[in-house]
Amino acid sequence: MLRVMLVDDEPPARRGLRRLLQAHADIEVVAEAGTVSEAQALAGALHPDVIFLDVELADGGGFDLVAQLLPVPAIVFVTAHDLYAVKAFDVAAIDFLLKPVDPERLAVAVERLRRNRHDMAHAVFAGGGEQDDVELSGDSRSLDAQQRIHLRIDGKSVIAPLGMIAMLAAEADFTRVFISGARDYLVCRLLRHFEAQLPTPPFVRVSRSLIVNLNQLQRVEWQEAGRCNLSLGSDLEPVALGRVAARRLRQCLASHRLINV
Repeated sequence: MLRVMLVDDEPPARRGLRRLLQAHADIEVVAEAGTVSEAQALAGALHPDVIFLDVELADGGGFDLVAQLLPVPAIVFVTAHDLYAVKAFDVAAIDFLLKPVDPERLAVAVERLRRNRHDMAHAVFAGGGEQDDVELSGDSRSLDAQQRIHLRIDGKSVIAPLGMIAMLAAEADFTRVFISGARDYLVCRLLRHFEAQLPTPPFVRVSRSLIVNLNQLQRVEWQEAGRCNLSLGSDLEPVALGRVAARRLRQCLASHRLINV
């Protein structure tokens, strides 16, 4: 069962979303809030698994609430303003829904929440161990410890050269590690812990929720308003960066002379 809190300063919007969520038997709405302060208090007392969160509230913004929560539950933004989409994923939101909420699109978001819950339940702490190892490169063991990553996943150790890591993305108190040519792994470890251990360059933290390996970067599509899309290989979907993250990436690329900007 996923315990959900609805945060929106419009009661009709909360009622409509609650009604749509009733179609999903594994969703339980445990609380509703109309302000940032009310939502913060309820989240601290009830510890919901998920918050469906409007971006613009009477006493602040949904992003203000996310910054105040610790730990941060899974977040699904629900808003009438699509211009916030990139920023939503910068703070590791699970999904972004536009009002009026379409039932089929909501079902997609709920399925993503289920998958996220499943992945977290199977994630284990990164570190050493005596379990059977999975080597993603035949010569991983021959590398110096500073040149490889060692993750504990489902009771096994996954070992790969650092060069195979394409990016790392924060998901609440977990980090999803994307390895080129392989699957992604959800690890019970904060992104900042990886940041402290990975060499810079080539690894750069371009936003609160994303670390990118510049050596895996294949293409940058610069867009209007200072945004951009990153291509990190054919097996990974392009990654959208907001203005601040795109500016940071441009600065890193220029300082390391990787491309002409």
